[in-house]
Amino acid sequence: MEPKWKREMLNEREEKVDRLSMLPDSILLYIMTSLTTKEAVHTCILGKRWKHLWKYLPTLIASNEHFERAEFFKRFICKVLQHRDDHSAFHNIAIDHNGYIHSQISEKIVSYAVSHSVKQFTFDACLRSKGARNALVFGPIFSIRSLKYLDVSFRKSNWLIKLPHALDLPELEKCRLKYVAFSSNDDDDDDDDFVKPFSLCKKLSTLVIDNCNSAKALCVSGDKLTNLTMRFGKYILDPFKAQVSAPNLKSFTFVGRLSSRNNHQLFEHNLDFLEEACIEALCFRSHLKICERTLNSWMKRFCNVRSLTICAKTLKDLASTLGLPNFEPARFANLRSLIVKHDCGIPVLDQELEYILQNSPLAETMIIQATPSYQEMFELL
Repeated sequence: MEPKWKREMLNEREEKVDRLSMLPDSILLYIMTSLTTKEAVHTCILGKRWKHLWKYLPTLIASNEHFERAEFFKRFICKVLQHRDDHSAFHNIAIDHNGYIHSQISEKIVSYAVSHSVKQFTFDACLRSKGARNALVFGPIFSIRSLKYLDVSFRKSNWLIKLPHALDLPELEKCRLKYVAFSSNDDDDDDDDFVKPFSLCKKLSTLVIDNCNSAKALCVSGDKLTNLTMRFGKYILDPFKAQVSAPNLKSFTFVGRLSSRNNHQLFEHNLDFLEEACIEALCFRSHLKICERTLNSWMKRFCNVRSLTICAKTLKDLASTLGLPNFEPARFANLRSLIVKHDCGIPVLDQELEYILQNSPLAETMIIQATPSYQEMFELL
């Protein structure tokens, strides 16, 4: 048996072994993808093994919140794109810039994403509405056929970025669009009142349309579409008409202004598979009755949901239809959870809850004090 002092010395040597550096590059790079790119670059100080390892990262994840000045952030982006290994795999770009970003920087980011056929692209920044060059810079993003995940937000751009009439993204599964404009094909027949940007996205399952604009009615269709969110902020004074053709929809959220153009014909199919819905709608006084009828029509489509979230204002508008001639309230036989969001100014009355609960004996009701989402959107914009 070895003496105690020798065993302790061997244990100390084992503790000093850098086991992390003994892992293969592929494992280390996988671990590094959980870091921001700035954090990953900082690993170069750990030793010779780490000096150039970050250059093979398949991701670029950066936010200006991690930099003292915007100029440092922009310079960092350029340096990373310049020095990373151009022949290594690259599949994810995520840029978050709480401010205006120069079109030259945007162009480098987009060009790198296109040339490397990324699978995920996230971009959130302010664009100058008078900079026509921005509209040209971001156009190629919407034709990266390898994309599976797309999340773009062009704040303060006055809907400068216009989507092509049809997104040529056959692999796209999840998509979030904020502050973009839907456009139609110049060769389209004037009699065609709909734009169909997602007609080629056959794998699309999740779609968020957030404060977007459209000169024509929007058609959203897809047999694989299961999650749909539509938001309209204060700058969308008269939200565009939309038609949803998604027979397998499981989750639907609507937040914001509801006008006469968002009529009861929103859904082309019965929503037999819809499991959850969230409605926080703000109706115009000028056509309140039309909106009430529209909401009532939606609720009938939602009759199979198990979870329903609704704001107090929308519930009050719905309850006002009770007792009207030829109006039957929706029947939520499968409802298990009802969440009502209200602020201090709009109380929730029992007769209003009756609209939802009269045919839902198993539903649990939760009334929470919270600012409606549409109000939060208006304050942030």
